[in-house]
Amino acid sequence: MKRLLFSLSSLFCVLVSTQQGYTQHSPAYFQQQVDYTIRATLNDTLHTLNASIEFTYQNNAPTALQEIWVHLWGNAYQNRKTAFCKQQLKAGDREFYFSGEKGGFSNLDFSVDGQKSAWKIDPANPDIAVITLAKPLGTGQKIRISTPFTLKIPASFSRLGHVETSYQMTQWYPKPAVYDHKGWHAMPYLNMGEFYSEFGTFDVSLTLPENYVVGATGLLHTGSEIQFLQKKEAETRARLARNDKHVEEPFPSSSSRMKTIRYTAELVHDFAWFADKRFMVLKDTAHLASGKSVDCWAMFPMSKETKTGKGQSKYWEKGAFYVRRAVEFYSEHVGEYPYPQATAVHSALSAGGGMEYPMITVIGDSDSPKGLDEVITHEVGHNWFYGILASNERDHPFMDEGFNSYYEARYMKKYYGKFGPGELPDFLLNEKKQGTLLENGYLVLAREHIDTPPDSHSDDFSTIGYGLQVYMKTALVLDWLEKSVGTARMDQAMHDYYRKWQFRHPYPEDLKANFQQNGIDADWFFQSMQTQDQLDLTIRSAKPALAQTDGDFGIGARKYNGYLLHIENKGALDAPFSVTALYNNKPVSTRWFTQGDIGRASGVFFPADTVDAFEIDYERITLDINRKNNFRKTGGLFPGMRPLEYRMFAPVQNARRNTLAITPWIGWNNADKTMLGLMIYNPPVPSRKFQYYLLPGYGLGSKQWVGLGELRYQFFPGGFFPKVAVSVGYKSFQYDQANGGEVDYRFSRWMPQIRAKLRSSRPAFEHYLNYRTLFLDREIALEGKQSVKNTIHELRYEGEQWKAPHPFRYQVALESQAYTDQPDVKYSYVRLTAEWKQKFFYQEKRKVNMRVFVGSFLQNTRGQNMPNQYSLSLIPLGHNDYRFDQLFLARAGANNLLGRQVSQSDGGFKGPISLLNDQ
Repeated sequence: MKRLLFSLSSLFCVLVSTQQGYTQHSPAYFQQQVDYTIRATLNDTLHTLNASIEFTYQNNAPTALQEIWVHLWGNAYQNRKTAFCKQQLKAGDREFYFSGEKGGFSNLDFSVDGQKSAWKIDPANPDIAVITLAKPLGTGQKIRISTPFTLKIPASFSRLGHVETSYQMTQWYPKPAVYDHKGWHAMPYLNMGEFYSEFGTFDVSLTLPENYVVGATGLLHTGSEIQFLQKKEAETRARLARNDKHVEEPFPSSSSRMKTIRYTAELVHDFAWFADKRFMVLKDTAHLASGKSVDCWAMFPMSKETKTGKGQSKYWEKGAFYVRRAVEFYSEHVGEYPYPQATAVHSALSAGGGMEYPMITVIGDSDSPKGLDEVITHEVGHNWFYGILASNERDHPFMDEGFNSYYEARYMKKYYGKFGPGELPDFLLNEKKQGTLLENGYLVLAREHIDTPPDSHSDDFSTIGYGLQVYMKTALVLDWLEKSVGTARMDQAMHDYYRKWQFRHPYPEDLKANFQQNGIDADWFFQSMQTQDQLDLTIRSAKPALAQTDGDFGIGARKYNGYLLHIENKGALDAPFSVTALYNNKPVSTRWFTQGDIGRASGVFFPADTVDAFEIDYERITLDINRKNNFRKTGGLFPGMRPLEYRMFAPVQNARRNTLAITPWIGWNNADKTMLGLMIYNPPVPSRKFQYYLLPGYGLGSKQWVGLGELRYQFFPGGFFPKVAVSVGYKSFQYDQANGGEVDYRFSRWMPQIRAKLRSSRPAFEHYLNYRTLFLDREIALEGKQSVKNTIHELRYEGEQWKAPHPFRYQVALESQAYTDQPDVKYSYVRLTAEWKQKFFYQEKRKVNMRVFVGSFLQNTRGQNMPNQYSLSLIPLGHNDYRFDQLFLARAGANNLLGRQVSQSDGGFKGPISLLNDQ
C-alpha cells in the first residue's frame, strides 16, 4: 500500500507538470488518450494467446473523427506479402520468407460501445485495420472499442515470437494508430523502424502455467506472484553464492496448474511481457535525487560456459545493477524516471541486440559484461527517448535512437572512459583517439555520398546505414553540439526539453524551438540531420599578426601577439568548429569559431605566442569529411603537409599522418613459379578520392620482374551519375614457357577505365556504365619470340539486385578490336554479348543457380566459322582468356591438371565439355 500511495503521488506530480507544459506551446497541439483493459490466456502447447481487449478512445482533436485506424502488428508475420517480409527481403534476409511457422490474429470482431462495428483490413497492409464509426466522434468525446482475438505466436523472427516455450510478447494486441495535428499515422510493422503510439493506461491480466516467470510493463498487483518473484530472487542469489557452474538448462515441463497475474501501468503507450520457465531473477534498487526509489529487475536463463568464454548468465550476475545505474544516470542527465520499476530480460530477439518497451527491455546475447552493460543502458535509456519523449520514430528515428545513443555514449565514457562502443585496435589505426570507430563509421558512407540523412523515414535506410547514420552520426553531432555550447548549457536545454515534452509527442520543430529558447543556435545540427551536407574545413594560411587589439576575445584593448588564420569551408555544412595552437605536436590553446568568423575578409585572429602549427578540430569532435587539410605549420617549405609515416599493415587511414603502407606479398603461377614482392598502397578505409596500390615483384622461376597496380580517382557529379571513377591499371606476368622452361612468354596490359554509377530509385539495386581500353603486348612463339600488340575497346552496362529471395546480376557488353594474329595479317571484329546470373532459393539456404549467356559478332573480318582465341568460347581455359582479366594458375598446357582450370565466361560451362579447340 505504501508503494502504491507513493506511486499515485508521483503520478499526480507528473500529471500536474504535464498539464503545465501544455501552456508553453501552441494551442493547436492536442493529444489523444487510449486506456486499455486486456485479458489473455497463453496456450504454450499450441503457442497461441486467447484474449479480449477493450480500450477507451478519447478524442482531444479539434475536429470530429469518422474512423479509427488500428494496428494489428501481429499480422506482420501472417504471410509473404507484409511490409515486414518485404523489408526483410530487401535486406537479403530469407528466414521469414521460407519459414513454415508464421503467425497472426484471428477471431477479431470489433464492437463500438457494445454495438458491432463495420471494419476492414487495409488492402495494402494486413497488419492495419480501419474501424468506421456509426457516428462521428466529436471533440472531447469517448468511445469504447472491444474485440476478442486469438494470436498465433510466430517463431522468433523479429520482436514478437517464441523459442520453444520462451515467449516474447510484444506488439501482441490491437492498438489504435496515433492521430495528431499531422493526421493519422497508420504504419505497418517493420523490423528496421520502430513505433509511434498514444499514451494512456493499461490494466492487463495474464493467465498461464504457474511455473512461468514473467517480466512485464507496469506494476504487478498479484500478491502470490510478488512472493513467487521474491522466492525466485532468493534462489538465484543462493545459487550464485554457491558459485554453481553455469550450465544450459532445458525447458522444464509446464505446470498443470494455471495462475492469473495482473499489471497496471499509467502514462505509457505500450505494454510488453516476456515469459520463460527458466528465468533466474535478480533485483536492485535505484535511488533518485528526489528521494524516489525504483525497483530494478534482471531476468535471465542459465547458460553454459564454454572454452572460449563465459556463458551469458555469468554476465547477467550484475544485470540488475546495470539497470539501476542506467536509471540513475538518465534521471540525472535528462530527467527523473517516473515509473515504479525497470526490468531487463535476456531472451530471444532478432531485431538487433536489444529492444525497448515501457519499463521493460529485452536483451540478446552479449560478448562481455561491458557489452551487456552498454546494451542494457541503451535499452533502459529508451524509457526517456521513446517511452516518455514519444516522438514519431518511424518518420524521425534520430529523435529516438540518435539522442539515446548520445546519452549511452556519455554513460560509457563516464564508466569506461570511451565515447561510444570503443575505438579501433592500435594495430589497425596508429592513433589513440576516442570516437575513432564512430567517426570512421560515418565516413564509410559519407565519402561515398550514399549516407541517408538521419531525419529520414526508417524504411529509407539500408541496414548498415540505419546504424551508421541514425545511431552513430546523430550521437556524434550531438556531442559536437555539446562541445560547442558547453555541457552545462546542453544539459539545461535537454532538461527543459524533457520537462516540457514528457508524455507527449515532440517533433523536430519542437526540439529546434526548445534549443532556441535555451539560447542554442542549432540550425546547423538540423541541417546535418536533414541533408547530406558535409563539413570540409582547411587552413589556407597562418600568418603572424602583431599588436592586435580586439575586444571580441574578452580581453579589452590589451595588445598581444598572434596569428591571422585564413580558413575556408569547402563543404556546405555551416557549423561551429575549434582551432588548436600546437607546439612540438602538443596543444597549447584552443578556440571555437563559427562560419561567420571565417567569413571575415581579413581572416580570424588567434592570439598565441609560442606555436609552430595550427590544427582544426584537434580533439576530433566535428565530422570533417577530410582531416588531411586541417593542419597548417607556421613555417617550412610545405606548411600544409601532414607528417609521413610508414606502416607494414594499414587498412584504415590515420587522419594525422600521410600513411605509406608497404606489405610483403607472395604468389605463384606455373610460368613464374614462386613470386615475391611488396604491396605499396594508401589505406583504403574509409574510401578516398585518390586510391592506389602497386605490387611489384620478382618471379623466382622465370627470373623476371612481375607485378600489377592501379591508380584510381573518384568524384561525385550527382544527378544521373552519382559517382564516377577514373582509373588506370597495369599488370605483367609470364604466361607460358617453352623448351623445358628456358623460354618465357610474357604479357603486359595497360587498362585505362572510366566507371560511372547510374542513378537508381529501386531498393537493393545498383547499375553501372563502364568503358575501358586494353593495351595488350603479348609475346608469342613465331619465328622465335615475337611481340604482338593489340587494343581492345569495351563498353559495358551492368546491374545487380541483391534483394532476396532471388537476387540477380546481368551485363551487356559491346567489344571491338583490331588485331594481328600473325605478322602482316590484320583482322578486326565487333561483338555483342549479354549475360544473366540469378539465384533461385527454394529454401532459406538452398538454391539453384542459373546463368544465361548469348553473344554474336556484329562484324568479323576473319569470318564467322574460323576459330581463334577471340571467338565466343565454350571451353574458357587460360589460353583463351585473351583480355587477361581472370586469375589462372596456368594459362597453357591443357594436358596437365593446372592447365585445365576453367572459368565461367562466354558460353562455357563450369566444367569443360571437351578439350577440343574453341569453336
